[in-house]
Amino acid sequence: MGLRSDFYFTAARERIQEAHFLHNNGYYTLAMYVSGLAVECMLRAFRLLKDSTFDERHDLWLLWKSTELANVHSKFYRAKIQAMLSVVVKLWSNDYRFRSKTELRVYLKKLGRNRGIKGDFLKFNSEEIFRAAAEIIRLGAGLWISLKTK
Repeated sequence: MGLRSDFYFTAARERIQEAHFLHNNGYYTLAMYVSGLAVECMLRAFRLLKDSTFDERHDLWLLWKSTELANVHSKFYRAKIQAMLSVVVKLWSNDYRFRSKTELRVYLKKLGRNRGIKGDFLKFNSEEIFRAAAEIIRLGAGLWISLKTK
């Protein structure tokens, strides 16, 4: 039995809470991974409302494009989600689950994600992806509720 859209929606809301906990307790690498995972869960929930088959894998842009989130009538709403998704896509990779803190720091340096940041740039990036992911989950939850009550 495959996962239903409601399962993914619930998982998205749980994962974002877990990402918040991880970030606040200094587990920045895992917080970054779980933040992106929360977004992937939300996108999969919306995708499954339209079609139970998809092959976007972990490509968040492709998943987003195949959902109602990409087609909402409000340009502001759509632009806000798109802006937050661009942050998540820039800072997330499904392979973070395999990276050590040191390896993620090296990777972020290669991306230039340490430039101009005072203090711990891993913490800074963890917070940035978490905030963007949390906003996507918040906006997605609002749309989810409106679609489910129709």
